[in-house]
Amino acid sequence: MNNAVVKPLTKCRSDGTPYTRRPEVEKALAILITRPRKDIVAALKVRDTTSPLYIKSECIVYLIRNMRNDNDVGYFNELYRELMRRLASALPFISGEQADRSENVHAAGGRERVRDLFVAKLMEDRSDAGSALDYFEIMFASAIAALRRTSMHRAKKHAWRTLPIEDEENSNEPSLAVERAVGSLDLREELLSDDPFYRSRIAAAIIALPDKYRRVIELIMREIPIDSSDDSVMTIRKVIGVKSEKTVRNRRDEAYQMIRKALSNGDGHD
Repeated sequence: MNNAVVKPLTKCRSDGTPYTRRPEVEKALAILITRPRKDIVAALKVRDTTSPLYIKSECIVYLIRNMRNDNDVGYFNELYRELMRRLASALPFISGEQADRSENVHAAGGRERVRDLFVAKLMEDRSDAGSALDYFEIMFASAIAALRRTSMHRAKKHAWRTLPIEDEENSNEPSLAVERAVGSLDLREELLSDDPFYRSRIAAAIIALPDKYRRVIELIMREIPIDSSDDSVMTIRKVIGVKSEKTVRNRRDEAYQMIRKALSNGDGHD
């Protein structure tokens, strides 16, 4: 390779300090850029993540970004093909009988949207170098999970809009489908993500909430209704001891905003 030094990231935190790759990624890149391209192409076929020959996804993103002014189409295609394979493997796969269910059809469409979003970012980066893909060099799986979360939420939101808006039985509270449709997070579902790093970030964001907000989220995750016209029903309003269900909803919405903000703050490595 022509480059002897690994280029730093350009994305900066709010305090102006640049983001950095994980040490293991930096170390792998320092070795990788000294290897012949034919060896790198051969190593792309290694699937065992414990193998010393395995190329980390973050490194593939770096290599492909570093080809902006390189006309080696064959090498680019090898990197691009493997990167898209990694992206696809990070997304939930819908097949068989599940594909006939309308919700999963929307989920399948979400996979395509994630791919399209990533390709658009990649193409933009190739034409005009910026920091939009820096996060993918920091933690590829987490960056894809963020794209997936956004895309799948939009897909489900579209599906839920086709459902009748009904109140839950014996409750003044809108159904869970309606709550989702207006933009709330389904944290139980998020915590079932197949990405362990993303699951840990969700859990950490919930734990970090101030007590009064975390308590509301914990009760929502236990499927306790916010309020009810039936005095015998245990509700979040009663548990936390407030007079108005609006107070509960305000705390819920503020908690969601805090969680979203925590998830959008990059890799979380300061």
